[in-house]
Amino acid sequence: GDFSGEPQPIGVVDLSDPGARVRALDDMGIDVQFLFPSTTYAATSTDPTLEAALFRAYNRYVGAQCEHAPRRLKWAGLLPLREPRQGLEAVAEMQKLGASAAVVFGTAGEHMLSDTSFTPIWDAFAESKLPLCIHMGMSYPPFEKLCLSIQDANMIGKAMPAQLAFVALVGHGMLDRYPDLRVAFLEFGGEWIFYSVGRMNHYVEVNRRRMADPTMLPRNMVEEYVQSGRLFIGVEANDKMLSDELKLLGDGQILYSSDFPHGEGRDDAAIEIIQRNDITDDQKSKILYDNAVGLYGEP
Repeated sequence: GDFSGEPQPIGVVDLSDPGARVRALDDMGIDVQFLFPSTTYAATSTDPTLEAALFRAYNRYVGAQCEHAPRRLKWAGLLPLREPRQGLEAVAEMQKLGASAAVVFGTAGEHMLSDTSFTPIWDAFAESKLPLCIHMGMSYPPFEKLCLSIQDANMIGKAMPAQLAFVALVGHGMLDRYPDLRVAFLEFGGEWIFYSVGRMNHYVEVNRRRMADPTMLPRNMVEEYVQSGRLFIGVEANDKMLSDELKLLGDGQILYSSDFPHGEGRDDAAIEIIQRNDITDDQKSKILYDNAVGLYGEP
């Protein structure tokens, strides 16, 4: 594609003109695009009822717009966890509207994703068989107090919730409780996974001997979860540790993002991956297409 053109028209950016978005995808050489909401939704309201209503309004909007080109435009629906009734209704509604996944952030406000109050929603979601996407965002309010700039936000407030979600899913047994659940960590980069796996693995071994309730620990070694084919990581195209991430997770669990249209300039991510000389052509093909199909299903 030509990445030097003018900024995209508003109808492309906000999806008010789905036809224009599809034409832009043609220009970019993108066959299928998976759409996610703004990270604004990570802390959109302290009121759970209002938050749930805004989440579901987004789902209805993006679902209706993607109906214009359902094979080219796929979407993840926001899952409200802090309002139980609307959370359950949202699971059914997003399926009816044609969502291909659900998206949450690293925490639900000041609650871990594994909080027992969310169990009825997770039970219903597990029955849907939709994949779960954990997206970057400043979802944990105390982190915001530490961030004095967008640079701080990118390093602290928006990034560290990835590790909180990893603890909830792996450390608190959600992957054990829901054996068919597939999870993707998106826009956090990939390097954080090494710290999370190594640190959790070390303390699982130590704490099996000293915790009164060992059921609060993962049943298996942490590598077994990250290599199970159920846990996907969205990496940056210029990630210097990509070959090591492939070794840790396996070839089938690495995703990429164009983030098109996005002011951060990831638009040429596919070309960056194609031009890399530290991974094989087969690995490139998997990152650019096969792994997304493995997570979301065929277009």
